[in-house]
Amino acid sequence: MKHPILPRGAELGLPIVSGILLTLSFPPFHLLIPPFVALVPYLVFVAGAPNDREGSASVRRATFWMGIVYFGTLLYWLFAALVFYTWLALLGYIITIVILSGILALGGWGIHLMRRRHAVPFWISLPVFWTAAEWGHAHLGDIAFPWLGLGHSLTGYPALVGFAELTGVRGVAVWLAAINGLAAEWWLAGLRARWRPRAVALLLTLAVPLGYSALRWSTLETRPAARVLVVQPNIPEDLKLEREVASDTSRAAIESLMRSALADGPDLDLIVWPETAIPYFYDREPQFVALAVNTAQSNGVGLLTGVLDYELFEDESWEYYNAALYLNPQGQLDGFYHKHQLVPIVERVPFVPISWIRALRRKAAEGGVPLIGGFLQWFGGFGRGTEEPVFRVDGAGFGVLICYESIFPGLSRTYRRGGADFLVNITNDAWFGRERPWWSRTAALYQHPAHMVMRAIENRVGVARSANTGISLFVDPRGRVHQATRLFTPDARIATVETTDGLTLYTRLGDWPGTLAILAAVLLPFGSWWKRRRSDSGIRGFGDSGR
Repeated sequence: MKHPILPRGAELGLPIVSGILLTLSFPPFHLLIPPFVALVPYLVFVAGAPNDREGSASVRRATFWMGIVYFGTLLYWLFAALVFYTWLALLGYIITIVILSGILALGGWGIHLMRRRHAVPFWISLPVFWTAAEWGHAHLGDIAFPWLGLGHSLTGYPALVGFAELTGVRGVAVWLAAINGLAAEWWLAGLRARWRPRAVALLLTLAVPLGYSALRWSTLETRPAARVLVVQPNIPEDLKLEREVASDTSRAAIESLMRSALADGPDLDLIVWPETAIPYFYDREPQFVALAVNTAQSNGVGLLTGVLDYELFEDESWEYYNAALYLNPQGQLDGFYHKHQLVPIVERVPFVPISWIRALRRKAAEGGVPLIGGFLQWFGGFGRGTEEPVFRVDGAGFGVLICYESIFPGLSRTYRRGGADFLVNITNDAWFGRERPWWSRTAALYQHPAHMVMRAIENRVGVARSANTGISLFVDPRGRVHQATRLFTPDARIATVETTDGLTLYTRLGDWPGTLAILAAVLLPFGSWWKRRRSDSGIRGFGDSGR
């Protein structure tokens, strides 16, 4: 008996080639050509699938296994980086790629259905269903994971994707999918068969967004927003997990780096320390907080640092947060930002109400449920922030993204609409890899900062990124990266963060391509079913009337 999930024959051919080409499109490879042709082999396979239910099942399986190859190689670091802390990383890795691939398989079913029943060309169906699948990846509640959608494949070539300020990153995905669809249709028809209209369509699809991007690149007017120092102390994660050692080591490294950086570049507006640079609650780290306050006061600069914060409730329960603390140039506490997008399991157990977590934590403190409560005391039970404060320094506003909040475009857009002139990303990418052994220096260390390029383009803002072990960097509103540090090297970099005036179309409207794609992905199959149902009803009625 044939297994309904395991791939068969040709399903392991062209779709697997597409899975490999997709991975080559992203960091650390970041090749230019694959994003424009990666899905052509897959579409050639779909075109050759039988026009029946077995063909539909074959396309679903092939799409699923293409996703397993694609996401499995792209996200291998979920296991390789986190296995040092728990073997549950393997389970998390498998569950992640299976869910992402399963959603992609639904998109494959839609593409085949539209071609089989209505001869919808790939240059229409692929943008709709691929983009809808990516939208699905980003809207899974507590386990949403929109890591490196297809549009991010061109973040290494920002001059090509300036039109993302109109469409957001999902608009870039629509564009690349349309190009892949046109190329596949041309290939299937024969390169010489009616090549002129196909060549014109492909060239126009390429030229219009590229022309807009080139014009934007050459004419965009920017202005200085703030002079910023980002600090990279390079504290390994195994040390950060030992609180007292982490506190002493991190404080010494930051103090040393700032001393030399401030001597070379005293004219600053803002100093940025990375995520959990202060590795415990701010009121339990008096020496570290005193260093921050003295630094802000003596230099007349704002200072942002990662820290833990907490909140006590009347029922004696409490909640703690992965937070950012901001001190104004007078050294006064100006406020906290509490992280919104929490890492599943590590920061928040998915789909478990926070009231349950508080109750378990309270029972643990009273001596009950020691195992679960002990886990939730430091892992899996972080609170989720609800506000998006825009901090100000020397007249410029900035919003804070903690760690992988950079992969969620909506938060950056919210900051820009709220008056932010630039974005600050603080992160501890020590979770994503180690200096040794060599295989633990994972691709995530290069993939993670790539998201900030797209956030800068979408909103026409500059970015300052401070990463504990690297890569720390700056991005301008065109998407150009500069002052990037080396991995696993203590460093401090100073640059002027630039910004622009006015809001982009994306900032005003949000992810309108993604919204249209998910609507089309739902309505097209429904319309097909309704049309077929009416057709079948009409045939039966005609037969009945002739009796």
